[in-house]
Amino acid sequence: MPLSQRLKIGKVIVSIVWLFIVVSVIEPSQVPFSYVFQGIGIFLVVSHIIEIVVFKKRMRGPRDYLLTMLFGALQLKTIRIAA
Repeated sequence: MPLSQRLKIGKVIVSIVWLFIVVSVIEPSQVPFSYVFQGIGIFLVVSHIIEIVVFKKRMRGPRDYLLTMLFGALQLKTIRIAA
């Protein structure tokens, strides 16, 4: 399977996790183990901020910052492939 296809699949999975995180914050009773998803959300926000700080030179514009905040290392690999 090509790397670009694996990155797309990874981004879809991360998007689903972010959806559960948002729902667990807005309506915790609708998500089982909402506190787990909230903890995962805190971890993702902190780790993605660290990635942005460390790889700031690789960022080309606001879109890269936003997508790195959402997808983290998957977006950084996409930036490297495009460069």
